[in-house]
Amino acid sequence: MNTKQQVIENLKKWFNKTNVISYEERIPLNCRDKELKELRDGKTKEVYVVSFKTKSTNLEYDENGKIISFFEGMYCFAYFDAETLELLYIMKKAGFIESDGSY
Repeated sequence: MNTKQQVIENLKKWFNKTNVISYEERIPLNCRDKELKELRDGKTKEVYVVSFKTKSTNLEYDENGKIISFFEGMYCFAYFDAETLELLYIMKKAGFIESDGSY
């Protein structure tokens, strides 16, 4: 297993362990090459970034059973330390999710 695959597997394990956020399994998780990024704390670090889309939620149906509205999933980005392959945090449209599952 190469490093990118290992990072993706670590993220899948984190999803199952925390049950904080889910991803759309029909859209593959995409791990970018290792890159130097400025993190939200202002420090610069080598990281792997995995992009994924959350599941669509809140489907509403009319009396005939047709979908009348739903919230489409959003794109999120999981940041992993390039040395330890540990999840640093997940960036989403409405803020961050910490590695312990808190917001």
